[in-house]
Amino acid sequence: MTQITSEIRINAPKEKVWAVLANLGAIESFNPMVEKSYYISESRKGIGATRTCEFKGGGVISERAINWREGESFTLEMHDGKKMPPFKKATGTQYVRSDGDGTIVGLTLEYDMKYGPVGSLMNVMLVKPKFSKVVPAILRGLKRELETS
Repeated sequence: MTQITSEIRINAPKEKVWAVLANLGAIESFNPMVEKSYYISESRKGIGATRTCEFKGGGVISERAINWREGESFTLEMHDGKKMPPFKKATGTQYVRSDGDGTIVGLTLEYDMKYGPVGSLMNVMLVKPKFSKVVPAILRGLKRELETS
C-alpha cells in the first residue's frame, strides 16, 4: 500500500475549515483538479455520504464516506472510477485540529495498484510522483479558499 500525507496550517477556526471540508459536494471550490462535484446520495454527511468528482481533463470518480468523526475527520473510499489510475483500492482521509487561532488540516491518500509488478513500476514512475504533488496542491487550494473568502 502506498501512503502520501501532507498537512497545512490555515488561518481560520477549525469549525469554519470543517464546514468547507465536510461539504463533500463542493470540493471543486478548492481542489484545482476538480471541474465539478456533486452528491449522489441522499445523505450529505456521515458514513454513506457519496459524491462524484469530474476532473479537468476528463476523469470521473465516485467516493463514499466509510469513516466519519464529526468535526474531526472523515475517510472517503473511491468506489467507481473512469479514466483514473489503476487502483485496486484507494482512500483519502482528511482531518482537522485546532492550532491556536488557526487549524492544521491534513490529507492522507492511501492506495493499492492493480497489475502486480507492472502496477508497482507504474506507481514508482508515474502515480506516486504525481499524487505527491496533488495532495499538497489540494491543501493549498483549501487554504486559499478559506483565507481569501
